[in-house]
Amino acid sequence: MKVKQLIYLFILCLFLLFSFSKESTAIINTKHNLSISGLGNIKSTKETEICIFCHTPHNAYPDYPLWGHEITPVNYYTHYTSDTLKSYSSEADAPPIDGVSRLCLSCHDGTVAIGAIITKKGKIEMVNIEDIIELGRLRPGASGYLGTDLSGGHPISIKFDAILANIRNADPYLIHLNWPIIDQDVKLYQTQDGYGVQCSSCHDPHGGKGGIDAPPLWRKTTYDEVCLVCHTLSTIIGH
Repeated sequence: MKVKQLIYLFILCLFLLFSFSKESTAIINTKHNLSISGLGNIKSTKETEICIFCHTPHNAYPDYPLWGHEITPVNYYTHYTSDTLKSYSSEADAPPIDGVSRLCLSCHDGTVAIGAIITKKGKIEMVNIEDIIELGRLRPGASGYLGTDLSGGHPISIKFDAILANIRNADPYLIHLNWPIIDQDVKLYQTQDGYGVQCSSCHDPHGGKGGIDAPPLWRKTTYDEVCLVCHTLSTIIGH
């Protein structure tokens, strides 16, 4: 390996370690702290490390930087559909769940054990709680459980660009979309063919800004603030 490549790799490692160290302090007081120090009901029986549930410094999955949790083997979900949806027309045309959303669902769809990490430690044992955890996995009805039927939530892994906004905005009776999306909190994720909406567009897995009435790990202080980054308030009032 050349010297310049080694220097670049060293700088990259320092940047990632600095980023994760800051985020780990934010995650401590959230439900994503699954260690024995976690404040929620879902936690390990003895694991003290916090970041290990999702990340590993070596031999990580290539799907995301330093990703160390097993990824769901399920490649089919029931997608959100509606008569006014412009991103895709039917369940058959829905895009595959990919990117960051697939990582989130590896715990939240209940198909993979929460402690299923790929480090040499092996799987982490979780506290067995009736109606919440079964065989280390989230059970239906548990806090955070989404399952594979995603038809009742916001569409994810969808492409969001000027073309979509123009199609939607051509209909005067639909809530319009903003474009471009420029916001310091709410994020679109780059894909091979553009930018898209993923779970972490609206939720910050390391600790959000949401208040009491906002969804968990919300990227803004109120529910509306996140929605209005993409959806136009003036159109809501006008119709």
